[in-house]
Amino acid sequence: MVVTEVRGRKVLIVEDEYLLAQDLTKYFRKLGAIVLGPAPSIEAATKKVADADAAVLDIDLNGHQVFPIADALMDRNVPFVFFTGRDDIAVPPRFRHVGRLPKPVDTKTVFDAIFPSSNRASVSEDANDVFAILPRIRLAALILMEDASAGDRLVELTLKHALSNLAQRPVKCSLEVWLTEVLEEMHTRHGRDLLQ
Repeated sequence: MVVTEVRGRKVLIVEDEYLLAQDLTKYFRKLGAIVLGPAPSIEAATKKVADADAAVLDIDLNGHQVFPIADALMDRNVPFVFFTGRDDIAVPPRFRHVGRLPKPVDTKTVFDAIFPSSNRASVSEDANDVFAILPRIRLAALILMEDASAGDRLVELTLKHALSNLAQRPVKCSLEVWLTEVLEEMHTRHGRDLLQ
C-alpha cells in the first residue's frame, strides 16, 4: 500500500478564512481527493467528520477552538494536521503528536504534513530532526494501520529497527525519507501481526 495515494480520499477542510479554504479545496481536488467542506465552523465540521479520511483543521474558528473535531478524528484514527495563524492557543497534550503548520504556508506543505511520504525527493529543513518528523511518521503509521494502537506499535517497531540498522541508512537520504521507507517495510513485513 502506498501512503501517498490521495485520489478518492475524503479530505475534510475546516477553515473559516474563505480564500485560504478555497485554495486548500482547489489543491486537494486537483490531486483527485474528495473535499468535505470547507467547513467554516465547528457545527459544519461536525456534520462531515464521520466521513473524513484525512483533515486540515484551523485551530481557531471565529473564536471557537477546533479540538472537539480533532477528538472525533482521533477517535476514528483519521490523520489530520492543525493549520493556524495563532501562536497563543495552547494545544492540549493529547494532540502532542499532531503536526501544526503556521499560516501562511503553501498548500503542498499542508499535503506533505498529512501524507508525509508524498515527496521523497524534497528534503525539508527539519527532515533530519527526529522530534520534528515523529508526528509525520506517526500519521503515516495511522494511515497504514487504520488503528491508533497498531499504528503506535508500528512506529515503535520502525524506530527499533532503524536504531539497530543505522549503518544501512543511505548517505544522501534524509532521516525522514529513510524512516518512512523503514516504516513501509515494517508494515509490509509485520503489519498483520501488529493488529493483534
